[in-house]
Amino acid sequence: MRFRFELIAAAVYPIAGLLSTAAIAAASRQAAPPGSFAEMLDLRSVCRLKPWRTLQASGYDRGGGYFDSGNFLRIESNNHYVLMEADGPGCIDRMWFTYKSQIGGEPYDLLIFLDDRSRPVIEVDLDEIFTGSHHPFITPLAGLCGDSKYPGRYSYVPIAFQEFCKVVLVPMAPKEQYKYRLNSFGRQIPHIYYQITYRKFQPDTSVKRFAWDPSQSESEALAKVRSLWSNCGRSPWGDIAQVRQSTVKTVLNPGARDSLFELDGPAVIYEIQLRVDKPEGIWVEMLWDGSKNPQVSAPIGPFFACADSGRPSQDVAGLWTGFADGAYYCYLPMPFRRKAKIAVRSEAKTSASIEAKIRYRLEEVLNSDAVFCTHRYDYPSPPLGRDYCVADLKGAGQFVGLVMDRPGHMEGDDSFFIDGEKQPSIHGTGTEDYFNFAWGLSHTGTLALHGITIQGNSPICYRMDIPWAVPFRDSLLITWEHGHNANEVPNLDTKRYSGVAFYYRSDYN
Repeated sequence: MRFRFELIAAAVYPIAGLLSTAAIAAASRQAAPPGSFAEMLDLRSVCRLKPWRTLQASGYDRGGGYFDSGNFLRIESNNHYVLMEADGPGCIDRMWFTYKSQIGGEPYDLLIFLDDRSRPVIEVDLDEIFTGSHHPFITPLAGLCGDSKYPGRYSYVPIAFQEFCKVVLVPMAPKEQYKYRLNSFGRQIPHIYYQITYRKFQPDTSVKRFAWDPSQSESEALAKVRSLWSNCGRSPWGDIAQVRQSTVKTVLNPGARDSLFELDGPAVIYEIQLRVDKPEGIWVEMLWDGSKNPQVSAPIGPFFACADSGRPSQDVAGLWTGFADGAYYCYLPMPFRRKAKIAVRSEAKTSASIEAKIRYRLEEVLNSDAVFCTHRYDYPSPPLGRDYCVADLKGAGQFVGLVMDRPGHMEGDDSFFIDGEKQPSIHGTGTEDYFNFAWGLSHTGTLALHGITIQGNSPICYRMDIPWAVPFRDSLLITWEHGHNANEVPNLDTKRYSGVAFYYRSDYN
C-alpha cells in the first residue's frame, strides 16, 4: 500500500560529499592516467568498460593442495623469493601479506623493481610499509586488519610501471628464525602468504612510474583519496549540478512487489538510500531500458553488505555500499539510456515499512557506459568434491565486487577464469585472504573497499575492486572452494553458502 510518492523533477539538490562538481565533470570528459592516484578519484568511470587485463600472483598450492604459503614464482640466488614478474605497461593495485612469526619476528625486505632490472625502486621492511608512516603508503590506503597479533597487511597504493615489474621478498634473519612446513611436493617452504593483484595495460599505454615523492598534482590527488576513504558512509559524489531527488514511502505486504522509482533516460543514478523496519525477506530489483528480467535481484541485506536476516547490528562503512545512520546506502553509478525501474518485492510473512531516497541526474550516457548488474548465489549445500560457482557470466563486462553473507569455511581458494581460459588469471589462497584479513573469519573491521562484520553471530564479508575491476570480453567464471585441510580433499564442507556478485555488462539481456 503506497502512502506517498514524490518525484521532484524540477528542483536540484546538491549531494553532500567530498568531490567538487568540476572534478567529476572533468573526470567524465577525460579518463585519468592509469595507475595514478587521480585515477582513484575518477568515480564516474567505474561503470565504463575497461581495456586492460587483471591478473594476480599468489602463493596458492601449485599441487592443488592445502599449502597456500611459501609457493613462489622462483627462488633466485641469495635466497631472493620472486613473487611476481610482469612486462609493462601495467600497475600493481593491491598487495596483501600475512604470516605467523616466531619469537623475534620474521623480518623480510620487500624489493620492487620497476623498469630498471638492476636496482629496486622500492626497498623497505615488509612490516614497515604497512604501518601507514611511509608516504605514499598511508592509511587508509595501506594498513593492517584482522588479528592484532597476526594481521593481514594490505595496500591499495598504485605502483605503476612502463616496461617491467618484479616483486621480491628477502629474508633478513637466520633461517631458524622463520617458520617452515612441507608443501604438496614434500618441499620445505616458508609459512608466509601473499597476493599481488595487478593490471596489464594495452601496449601503447603511457604511464608514469611510481615514485616515493609524487608530483604536486599526484600528492593532491592522494590527499583527496585519503579524505574520501576516511569518510565512508557519506556520498562520495560531491556537489553535482542538476542532481534531482525522488522519495517514496510504502508499506510492502507479504508476496507483493512495489515500485520505488521509474524514470525515462538517459540518466545516471548516483545514490540509493533505503530505510526498512523489517528487511528480512525483502528483495531489491532493478530493470534497465525496458528489460523483462531484472539485472539486479538480491536480498536487501546482502546487497548492502549486511545479513539477510534482520536489521544490521552495527554500521557497515564501505565506500560504495553499506549501512549507516539507520539507512542502507549504495553509491555505485548506474547509467541507463531509455528507462529505469527500481522495485522491492517481499518473500516475508509480515509487512515492512520502506522509505526510499534516490538521487540521479539527466545526462549523456556514453557507448562505453555499462549496465549495473548483480548475481545472487545461494547453496543450501554446495556440491561435494568440486568448487561451487559464485558467478558464470557471458558477454562483455567487468566484475567490481563481492559480498558473502554466508562465507562458510575460511579455507576456500577463489578462482577467476576470464574469457574461457583453462587456468585462472586470479587464484586466491583462502576466503579471509580475499577480503584482506587473515587467520579466520572471526576478525572484524569495516574499511573503504573491504571488511568483515559479525551480524547475527555470523561473518558478513565484502570487497570492492573499484576503480580497477576485473574486465572480461566473452565470459567470466568465478568458482570457490568450500573447505580444505591437510587431512582431507577439498570441497567437503556442507554448510550453506551465499553471496552477491557485483558487475557491469555491455548488454542488457
